[in-house]
Amino acid sequence: MKTFTVEEAKANLDAVLEHAAQGGTVIIIDEDKQAFELVATIAPQKGPRKAGRLKGKIKITDEFYEPLPEFDPYS
Repeated sequence: MKTFTVEEAKANLDAVLEHAAQGGTVIIIDEDKQAFELVATIAPQKGPRKAGRLKGKIKITDEFYEPLPEFDPYS
């Protein structure tokens, strides 16, 4: 585990990220003594979007089209 202040983390960003990427724990402490833990994760691979993927999973009832009571003064 390595601990850095915000200023140290900014100045040594490459080293901080490398330590986290190697599985190490990085704690960054700001001037208010609030601590933040930096954790390396693998970004999910996004494939191409597929049109119609949610077709049939969302249902809109007739109630959706009825006027809202909050807008009665405006009609």
